[in-house]
Amino acid sequence: MKVAVALGVVGLLLAGCDPTPGPAPLASASPTPAANLGLTQAGDLRTHLDLILGEQVMIAAKETVAAVNHSDEYAAYTALLTANAADLTQLMRRAFGNTTATKISEAWSTQNSDLIDYAIGVVTHDDARSKSAMTNLTTKFVPQFSQLLSDASHLPLDPVTQLESQQVLEDKAFIDDYFANKVSAFYADLHRAYTQSSRLGDALAVEVASRFPDKYPGDPSSHAVYVRVQANLMLQEHSYLATMATSAAIAGRTAEKNVAQSMLSDRADAVSALFASSTGALSAPLVAQWTNEHSALFTYAAGDARAKPDLTQKFVNEFASLAHVSKAYVLDHVNATLKVIDDQRAKNATAVANDDRSAATSIQPIGDSIQG
Repeated sequence: MKVAVALGVVGLLLAGCDPTPGPAPLASASPTPAANLGLTQAGDLRTHLDLILGEQVMIAAKETVAAVNHSDEYAAYTALLTANAADLTQLMRRAFGNTTATKISEAWSTQNSDLIDYAIGVVTHDDARSKSAMTNLTTKFVPQFSQLLSDASHLPLDPVTQLESQQVLEDKAFIDDYFANKVSAFYADLHRAYTQSSRLGDALAVEVASRFPDKYPGDPSSHAVYVRVQANLMLQEHSYLATMATSAAIAGRTAEKNVAQSMLSDRADAVSALFASSTGALSAPLVAQWTNEHSALFTYAAGDARAKPDLTQKFVNEFASLAHVSKAYVLDHVNATLKVIDDQRAKNATAVANDDRSAATSIQPIGDSIQG
């Protein structure tokens, strides 16, 4: 059994080195069970770890956007990296204990500092600073962090190192894109970096849950967990993209707003297909509801309060019915997103980052409701 698990984890790691995602597992032909089989502690570990790793990428992107545009939001999003790191440390502490978790936390915090330094160096044309930061990431952080994870989890060192090296390159790409005003490339590379982050999380969660089944009962590799993880990752990305798009719209960065809106629609198509495969319904009606939501969000961002009931009533009722999820969950997320837009319009730079994270977190109960 242990040999089979080890081979499976190595397969996950090797697959993760390919920047092109593999095909999704085939949906089961059996009827959907009454209980969501993805809601296990092993499923919790994989879902939450992937969300934390993906969120770090989105925060780094938002911090970069703020830095390039000299926005007062920069400090708030930079500070949000600390909150994200604290969540990662908490997960690592339960898995590996205090000593190892502290070492992982220190390495992760160093990575965050180097990413910030790299972005600052790029924005301020300080080549020495940006080169030093990237050298630290590639020659210090990657080997140190990879060794820590390998020692703690027993994952093979070389594939872990390859995954972390690739992640640094993906993160660098979207930072460089935005500074160079290559907005289309920025959003494409941001999605690629976000997707890359979950590959390490998947492999690590499977290995940890397999080594400690008493702590993490359940099968982290099951199709039900896969669907739960994908739903949560897609919805978190959608939430952060939505507020990136409204931020660009409010600031008058029309070209960026249009690209962000296009990426938002693309992600809505993907998550609608996943929801439809779970419910057995067509995805087109869900796509239409996402489109209505996007339109209403931009209208609200433009200062038209009449869009609010379209979101809190019409969208909530129709989307919840189509997706087979609680109206309360959808309403919570809509209200949280509107709060972020209110912050953006009021230039409430001290509150916007935390509210942005709250909005992204508020969508998780919807993701957890989707059954595989």
